[in-house]
Amino acid sequence: MARAAHTNLRSILMLALMGTGSAGSLVGQASLNPTVAPRAAELARNGQRGIGTEMLSRYLATSPDDGSAWIQLGRFYLLDIRDWHLSGHPTDSPGTLYIDFGAAALDQAVRLRGDSAVILRQMLEVERALDAVERQGYQALTRWTVPTDVAPLPDYISELGANLLSSCPATGVMATGNDLETVAIFSVVATAGAAGSVVIVVPAFYATDALYRHRIANALGTDSSWSVQQALATVAQHRPVCLTPMADRALLALPELRPMRFVLVAGPGVTSSDRVVTVTDLARADRQGKSSWLREVHGVYTAAAGFNPRLCDGPLALLGDTQIAACRR
Repeated sequence: MARAAHTNLRSILMLALMGTGSAGSLVGQASLNPTVAPRAAELARNGQRGIGTEMLSRYLATSPDDGSAWIQLGRFYLLDIRDWHLSGHPTDSPGTLYIDFGAAALDQAVRLRGDSAVILRQMLEVERALDAVERQGYQALTRWTVPTDVAPLPDYISELGANLLSSCPATGVMATGNDLETVAIFSVVATAGAAGSVVIVVPAFYATDALYRHRIANALGTDSSWSVQQALATVAQHRPVCLTPMADRALLALPELRPMRFVLVAGPGVTSSDRVVTVTDLARADRQGKSSWLREVHGVYTAAAGFNPRLCDGPLALLGDTQIAACRR
């Protein structure tokens, strides 16, 4: 969208946010319409995300208590910032303002709905971290933190991030497979400064964003003209490279790829870690059974058990074989 259109949308979004201070803060506040968010999603699927964004913003200006609409609006801005990177960071686009717009929308969604809104809100902070890496280099990640007023990830997702990081040697390179793994790992890095000497690579960004690829290549000591496969294979000759359970194994098609706890590892200097891994938070969340993200987290652990069956008699035994399909074989 053009700059003028975004200025208009910013005004509409601010009007919507003004209506969230109290239930009666807007005169003539409209009743909730549960069809608005699905209609906006359908517009986006048909290539009309901009129209869907404007529709949601105008609707929320008079119906600010619709958590589903706020979530959908935040998701649109998350997609917008990724498209901005994909299109080469055009200067006539608001760029990282998408993150601010999305954060404002998802903060309201967290207030009203929680759950998915919390995860999406943290994903926007990951986008902010990646933007800092692009602007300042990979070392910016060691200084990055999530603001204290941002709702933290559920414990069982942070636990996943800790398990993945603990599985990779401290001097290694970690390539993530999907958004859930990425946000889980980044959450641990942000709260505990746990990045250390591990270089976290998001292959989806590496493949599509030349600026991100340049910064990661500098961190890895590789050539930014190389594919992610070539870069990781070269790095694996002198340091450990780890793939998360959901990562495409074609990223590191090497014969010595082997399991280490929850990741697959190639390269020299790979030794067992004495760091504790556990799924107690996931087991607790399973008993409560309230989150729609439980299935996604179980999917990551199931993929890990698929290449490392020892996990079934180790940390995953706490979940039982009814929870992890790969452990029932």
